[in-house]
Amino acid sequence: MPQVFLAIGILAVSTAPLFIRLAQPTSPILIAAARVLIAGVVLGLVAGHSWKRIFQLPIKKLGFCVLAGLALALHFALWIWSLSLTSTTASVALVATQPIFAGVLGYLVLHEGFRRQEGFGMAIAGLGTLVLAGGDLGGTSSDALLGDALALGGAIAVPAYLLVGRALREHVPLIPYLSLVNLVAGAALLGTSATIGVSFDGIGQEEYLAMIALGLVCSVLGHSLLNHCVRLVPVHLVSLGILVEPVVASLSTWAVFGEVPTLPAAIGGLIIIFGIYVGFGWRRAESN
Repeated sequence: MPQVFLAIGILAVSTAPLFIRLAQPTSPILIAAARVLIAGVVLGLVAGHSWKRIFQLPIKKLGFCVLAGLALALHFALWIWSLSLTSTTASVALVATQPIFAGVLGYLVLHEGFRRQEGFGMAIAGLGTLVLAGGDLGGTSSDALLGDALALGGAIAVPAYLLVGRALREHVPLIPYLSLVNLVAGAALLGTSATIGVSFDGIGQEEYLAMIALGLVCSVLGHSLLNHCVRLVPVHLVSLGILVEPVVASLSTWAVFGEVPTLPAAIGGLIIIFGIYVGFGWRRAESN
């Protein structure tokens, strides 16, 4: 059953670049803030009385929840900003390198080992993201180079967010935890936007609808399912599965905006899928 939830979650979060493109030219930090605030409010309503468990947590564990929210805010701020500077393909491919950082952090913090076959899968899928980005990776534009660096920074922030969720899985219900983390991220992003003088004034109806869809589909549905899965399987395997996102994102922008995937994108997508198969293959062998 976790495999089904993981597949649905991956498909849901893979639509994020499409909704972000539709929400532009809204400021990236406002798009990120809208996404997590919508998710936090909706999940808070779904949580209902289970919110009481949050207030029963020790101060230390509440501090971990805050750290997870800050990591989530950093991820979305950096990644959504990168989409305004570099191509969708390069941005999503770079942010999908997170399994490398997830594997290292999972080993150092949670003492989760990973088998040789999983390591091969991570390496193959990581290679696939680089091939997918192809000649678009960086290019000759300084803006594109900055966008690539921001996407990579967003990738580094993801494992920290997921690792906290895995560490707290036995202490707090999933839905109120996700609500709190998203609200903390939203507060951090709104505070930052106010500090730099960015506001929601002048945003059109279509941009608002795109941001609402981003919050409901990608965060409420997609991220909730991924966080459910990360409580059941090692964090780097969830991150490895998320590597299929560049493929779906490339296909969605092709369908809506007419961005035809390049040959490197097609080849890279196949390599990514093969890497996912290699990384997950040992679980199928064990179940048999």
